[in-house]
Amino acid sequence: MIKIAEEIDLEDYTLILPSVAVGNVGQLSIDLLISTLNLQKIGSMWSSMFLPIIGHDPYDKKSSSLCTAADFYLETTCKIILLQLRSPYVGNSTDFYKKLVQFIQLKKLSKIIILTSSYDYERLDRSDSRLRYLSSDNSLLNNEQLLQSLHWKEHTTRTSVESTENCYIPGGGFANGLYNYLRSVNVPCTVLFYYCSEGDNVSDALMLLKGLNQWLNILETNSDTGINVIYPPSWEYLFGNPPAPEIF
Repeated sequence: MIKIAEEIDLEDYTLILPSVAVGNVGQLSIDLLISTLNLQKIGSMWSSMFLPIIGHDPYDKKSSSLCTAADFYLETTCKIILLQLRSPYVGNSTDFYKKLVQFIQLKKLSKIIILTSSYDYERLDRSDSRLRYLSSDNSLLNNEQLLQSLHWKEHTTRTSVESTENCYIPGGGFANGLYNYLRSVNVPCTVLFYYCSEGDNVSDALMLLKGLNQWLNILETNSDTGINVIYPPSWEYLFGNPPAPEIF
């Protein structure tokens, strides 16, 4: 079930969502977008695929708003809608895919972008960029000048056999399954992912977000890190509370 304000016109908007994956890089990138753009929640989604959770607003300590396992956030200038996912997926994915496609078609969204990550040891070319993409979006694939300017590398796997496994992303969560499902119903979709290892994955999220921003120009850029971002206050507890002074 998706609950969102009916009066919001989302025609030609781009939906960006993360896949729960290794290092949670996609989710961290979505967090950075919401916090930096100071976006407000406009709705939520319930699906048996995800463990139900509820908590305080992760982007504003003074807010009385609550967050759930799947919340929508809106940015009207660049015409994007974000779906942030905050819990592991445990149930059947088909129901989630169907509900998402129904929402996409009902709201007449133009394209879908999935942000995710993959195990770094699966990277075939160690000398090349860790940022990779898969796409069925002709507006991107047919624009050679844009693709060259992005410096993205198309994802390939170890197999040369033409099959759906050709786009398998190890450690990428449900990204591969959703990508194939959207292709089967002719919904333009792009998966953008970053090779990483488990640990402090903030820098990986920044690199993934930088790659996305080169395409969509959502965030302001600078000469130092490439993009200007604001970390959400909830990240203060990303690795738990600081150690008690008594242990020293």
